[in-house]
Amino acid sequence: MEIFLSIDGVLRNTIQKFDYHYKDAYLDSETDDTFEYNVIEPIHNNNILDSYKFQSQEEYEYFTFIEYPIEIFGHAGLSYSTTFSDLNRMIHENPEHTFTLVGLDELGKSKPATLFFLSKNGFLGNNITFIKSQDIENMWSKCDVWITDCEKILEKCLDEKIGIKFNTTYNQYFTYKKEITKLNEIQEPWLNYLEKPTTLTLTESQPNVEPEKTL
Repeated sequence: MEIFLSIDGVLRNTIQKFDYHYKDAYLDSETDDTFEYNVIEPIHNNNILDSYKFQSQEEYEYFTFIEYPIEIFGHAGLSYSTTFSDLNRMIHENPEHTFTLVGLDELGKSKPATLFFLSKNGFLGNNITFIKSQDIENMWSKCDVWITDCEKILEKCLDEKIGIKFNTTYNQYFTYKKEITKLNEIQEPWLNYLEKPTTLTLTESQPNVEPEKTL
């Protein structure tokens, strides 16, 4: 089986770090600009620009992918404290499946920052890919299962495929037929690693993980 896992949301709490640096740069610092920067809540992950105000798309992209990529993408906290222990165990205990991590709509310096994030947290898998939103439908033809926090990915799930919604603080505005809050909650017959013993010593999550958010 080909199993995709979205990096944002499932593994990384990107929005939490984005929120911190946006507020630090635009709300907590004095600027001479007359533009009114603001955060509109509730914050949803379907369109970040609905919640965080920028003067233009170009300003948003410069802030996110040029000015603060390592801070936002490289040093973001985990989705939950044992994210990578669970992910690495899943990969190790299910060698019959191919697991691929998917970064969505990453530009500029965010890609190496993401690779740093995965390395820092001890990712033991082999496959990482970066795609654009317009590639989602085509990517569904290449996988059997996609675990993601993203509504626009799940809404393109084909009938013969399996989509699993990973619940976060930022995607409670929609529901899906299969939902989890941690990777070890998957109880599908094609993924039963919890029943298999393992002697592999897995890399534990980093000690400086940000606290889990209560939904």
